[in-house]
Amino acid sequence: MNRHNYFLLFLLLPFFGKAQQWKTFNDTSISFTAKYPPEWINKIKEEKRVFFTSPADGDADTFYENVNISMTKNAAYGTEIKIKETIPSVLEELIGVVDDFTKISERYFKWNNSDACELIYTGNPKNSDLEVKIIQWFCFSKERLFTATYTALASNKVHTPTAIKILESIRFR
Repeated sequence: MNRHNYFLLFLLLPFFGKAQQWKTFNDTSISFTAKYPPEWINKIKEEKRVFFTSPADGDADTFYENVNISMTKNAAYGTEIKIKETIPSVLEELIGVVDDFTKISERYFKWNNSDACELIYTGNPKNSDLEVKIIQWFCFSKERLFTATYTALASNKVHTPTAIKILESIRFR
């Protein structure tokens, strides 16, 4: 590479770095932080549920994929009630509220050094003809249940890698 190319690369590096900068969600009243792309929108809704919503995938896009995160407290979470013991009842509940429920996978892992479960499934929410794909992470940490959910049309995989990065960025306080 000649000196001219090195000089051009040196000038462009700051622009490449800025294009990759993610924002940090850090509301002091909520028990976690998360990183998300600048083109995604974040909103805090009822009961402090946080939503990160994807940009439109063109003019005809009417379904915006999203990651939402919620937290509930209970002294039994993580002490008397373990995540592996909870998942069968979660699956039973999902079968009741998602038409054509199909479990794709179930895996257990550590999330913020706590036991967690990932469920991936497809189906149609009640009273809807949309087929969605859901990736949900569940974790008990310090008497709190964190639930993070990525919802997308089953046919749209465009935002899945970004959604996974958002999920992986979540840090409990």
